[in-house]
Amino acid sequence: MSKVIWGINPVLEALKSKPDQIEEIIIEKRHLKGRVYQILDRAKKEGIPFKIYTKEPFAPPKIPPQVNTQGVVAYLREFHYATLEDIESNYINSGETPIVIALDEIEDPQNLGAILRLADASGSHGVIIPKHRSCQITGTVVKVSAGSAFNLPISQVTNLKEALLYFKERNLWVIGLSHRAEKTIYDVDLQIPLIAIAGNEERGIRPSILDKCDLLVKIPMRGKVESLNVSQAIGIFLFEVIRQRYYKDRR
Repeated sequence: MSKVIWGINPVLEALKSKPDQIEEIIIEKRHLKGRVYQILDRAKKEGIPFKIYTKEPFAPPKIPPQVNTQGVVAYLREFHYATLEDIESNYINSGETPIVIALDEIEDPQNLGAILRLADASGSHGVIIPKHRSCQITGTVVKVSAGSAFNLPISQVTNLKEALLYFKERNLWVIGLSHRAEKTIYDVDLQIPLIAIAGNEERGIRPSILDKCDLLVKIPMRGKVESLNVSQAIGIFLFEVIRQRYYKDRR
């Protein structure tokens, strides 16, 4: 069963990174200008079938109502999830200290899409999501990620604990983000090889997963709210990782 994505940036990123996954592209005729022409040109070069849609309103099949397609829709083969080995190869080939993100039952596609964009922007080496009780890669996720879902390996696993163990055996430290932690992200060394885990929007990290963490950290809060949105927390954490690893000695 094919999946559908929409929007100029997501479709362009799919064409750049995963053109073999695109079955067909549909473009609304009145949007044939600017970067939409880039999409059309790339589709022609890659030999990807495309259609110019002239009917009003623009309503290709499988598009959720009231979404802003920007006049561009692409139908994909089933999303190609990476393996844990792919993530490992990614950080080994980069020559960088590993930073991998694991998500414990994140359910909101807006959050997942935002996290993927942050992971991409921060140079993370991969993202791990559970197969069950978790949001998967959908058109909405790809749109919110601005196409970042195609820029880094995303692994879907049946057993998250076994995935954490896989990386622990390869000398990565498992660090959990929890507002109940005693230490803050500024109290610990984030220059070590890391797999960082964040939990469900309401429940946080499950106790069975917390047991697998080597350390827990929190974002220090000074206002009245006790915690942040999970994507906000991951973003702050990831850019503290960048600061410690690449900008710590700068003034």
